[in-house]
This record gives sequence, structure tokens and C-alpha cells, in this order.
Amino acid sequence: MNNFANSSEKTEFIHGGKLEDIKLAHPEQQLEWIDLSTGISPFSYSIDYANIDLKCLPQNHKLLIEAAYKYYGSEHLSVIPGSMWAIQMLPVLRKLNCSDLRPVLLPKQGFNEHEKAWRQRGYNIETYNDLPSYDQLSNAQVCIVINPNNPTGRLTEAPILKDMLDILSANKAWLIIDEAFIDPYQILNPDTYSMSHEVHRDSLIVLRSFGKFFGLAGLRLGAILANDTIQSQVSLMLNNWSINNSAQAVGIKAWLDNIWQLETNNKLVLCSERFKSLLNVLNHKVVGTILFQTIYTKNAKAFYEILLSKGIYTRLLDNEDGIRFGLPCSESQWQRLEQVLTAMQLNKPI
Repeated sequence: MNNFANSSEKTEFIHGGKLEDIKLAHPEQQLEWIDLSTGISPFSYSIDYANIDLKCLPQNHKLLIEAAYKYYGSEHLSVIPGSMWAIQMLPVLRKLNCSDLRPVLLPKQGFNEHEKAWRQRGYNIETYNDLPSYDQLSNAQVCIVINPNNPTGRLTEAPILKDMLDILSANKAWLIIDEAFIDPYQILNPDTYSMSHEVHRDSLIVLRSFGKFFGLAGLRLGAILANDTIQSQVSLMLNNWSINNSAQAVGIKAWLDNIWQLETNNKLVLCSERFKSLLNVLNHKVVGTILFQTIYTKNAKAFYEILLSKGIYTRLLDNEDGIRFGLPCSESQWQRLEQVLTAMQLNKPI
């Protein structure tokens, strides 16, 4: 999960979550590693995996679809093996629906796999700062918005997105919204930011991730919300066993567990506020979401290396102007991180 500023020639990108690679690169490290390199919730949904039958092939479980409908607030969806699957398939879907030479709009900073997927299929890419201009929207075939943005944390409210959709729709263009980190905001303020309730419109596609909010990225579960034509094409791309039995069992339970969702979201909000206060002592620009925080500094590379030397693995942004932090998962991790950051702020030996 990274940014693609100044990366137009890249075909491979570095992501967080590669702790084993970091361990191999730093065999001298004796401390227990703290992995803050992703924006995955430290509060994982709990389920008894021993009761999940892995001997039989996965079924197309009606209960899974119904649970997804209730959680995302729409029946215009397909359950998929992670939102990354949809990111890779969307350029293929576009070619099935339209032959178009207009550019694909992407934010200058955002999850790099979007750029990679569209470039590999031969599309022309044009970037925008916070939001695309009217002229850009009027001359594009696809506009991708990451909401909230990773790593900048920018949140765009639904009315603004609806205005963008109106312009794109009038020009037979798509608005694709990656809502991988939106779950905490939708729980706090339904329909304020998420566009899930608008996916009946022909030009809108919304991607949702299960693993980040529920803290189980390894299950590979998510949803693509779009009109019936897109859903029919998605179903042809999915095989009969795309969603494994463990993912189905957890999804059915977790998507319907409103009490856990509310309690966990309250914990995440408190942790996020604590983290912002902790990072603010460094006197750098701090932005982010409820699930991660990003600081921008010209000394980001040196900062990143110091943290690694103390057994703290974070995400250095691709252009090395910032560092993204996920949330610690225990009080001992919080205390270690606070000790290191305080010493850095005071220029003390650490």
C-alpha cells in the first residue's frame, strides 16, 4: 500500500506487510519486531476456525451474499477474493464495455496497483491533485478516486463525488471509487462519504475491502458494487470456488455482527487520536485516516532507518518524502514506539 507519485515508469512497487523480507535484511535485530507497515486494523475479528470444513469445495453460499448486502447497504454487488482482484480486473472490464482512447485519471498519490493495472493494459494515465478538474473529468474515460486516500488520508464527501459522477456519466465514462479504508467512517456517518448506495447508476463502480477493518487481510475477501451489466461480467470472471471456505464462514458472521463493528470502531477512533497526538510531537505534517497516519518530512528516509534499527517497521513512501504508520496492537508496542519517537523529538540517543 503505497503512493505512486513520480512512478510513471514503474511496473513493480514496494508494499508494506513484508515483514519476513525485513527480518532477512536486518538479521542483527534482536528486538521483537513491531509491524506498522500496513493500515490493517490491529483488532482482528475472532472466529473458531476449527469448525470450518476445509475438506469440501467452497459453495456459492447464499448466506454470504445476504450478509454482504446488509453490511454494504446494496444488492448491486458481487463478493470477490479481495479488492485487489477487482483492481486487476477493471481494465479488462472497461475494454469489454467500451473502446476508448481517452485517459484514465488517477490521484498523484495513491495505491500503486491501480496505476500498474491500467498501464499494463495499455491505457494512457493522467494524474490529478486533490480532485480532478472539470476539464479533466470531461475528457476522461475513467476516473479513479481512493476515498479515503492512501497515504494522504483525504476524504471526499458523497455530494462532491455525485457531481463528478454526473459529469463522467454524461460522457459515458466511469467513476471508480476505492473505498478500502472507508468502513470506520461509514459506521460513524452512513452515506456521508461512501457511494455504495449510488451503485445502481451505470457509470459508478465501488470497491470494498473486508480485511482492513476486520483485521483479516489474509482471508482475501471483498466486494465490487456496480450495475447489473458489470455484475454479470464479474460473475463470468469468477470461478465457482473463488471465495474459500474460511473466508465465507468469517464473512457471514462478521458482516452481520453489528455489536463487534461498533465496539471495534470505537477502539479504532481512540487509537487513532492517541497516535495523532504521539506523532504531533515530531513537528511534522501529520495526515491520515482512522486506520493509519502519515507524516511528511524531508528526512523521511533517515527517520525510517532509525525506526528499523529499533525494530519498528513502517512504510516509507515511494518518493521518500513521508512515512505511513499503521496502529500498534498492544500497550507494550505503544510504549516502545512512544519511547523512540520522544527520544527523536528531543534529539536524544535511542
